[in-house]
Amino acid sequence: MAATLRAKMAMRKTFLGLLSVMLAVGVPVFGGTDRDSFTEAIVKLNREATVIDLTAMVQREFGTREEEIRWAVNESMEWGEIIALAYIQATTGRSFAEMTQEDARRDLWTYAEKTEMSLEKMARSLESFLKRAERERNTRIFERLRSSRRVHSLPDLGSGFGLFQEALDFRRIDSPRPTKIHTGTGVLAKGEK
Repeated sequence: MAATLRAKMAMRKTFLGLLSVMLAVGVPVFGGTDRDSFTEAIVKLNREATVIDLTAMVQREFGTREEEIRWAVNESMEWGEIIALAYIQATTGRSFAEMTQEDARRDLWTYAEKTEMSLEKMARSLESFLKRAERERNTRIFERLRSSRRVHSLPDLGSGFGLFQEALDFRRIDSPRPTKIHTGTGVLAKGEK
């Protein structure tokens, strides 16, 4: 009895120790930082740009001029970097060329920090831009699928068809004469006289 009690106490201590280690080590891993989400969004935007053209979305979202985007593409920038620069440009008003001269491409996060921008807002903005880009990609894929399949439309029978069908069913159910006649004394049901 005492041995089982000691074993249970040891298991509780082990469990509490493991739980505290998981909380201490696991929270930063699962929580992530704004910088990590910012970097991840840039990487994912680079992948999205291989599937869809993000030019119109960047122009709509951040008001980036087409010349700026063309300049960035000619400088062989990745799309994630272009979108981050477009956000910084929308906030600070600096051109892509000015930001490149100030060495913003080396570390966009540090550059944004130097310009005293809200880094959390920048990370959230890029994440929401990424979600819109993914939605746009999925929409285009589904539109392509819909247009590639030939679907024969069925005639619209409307609610009148249901009423007509009911009338046909009632005509079969309703008969004017009995179909079966029971004769004889038979056994009375329980409780009848």
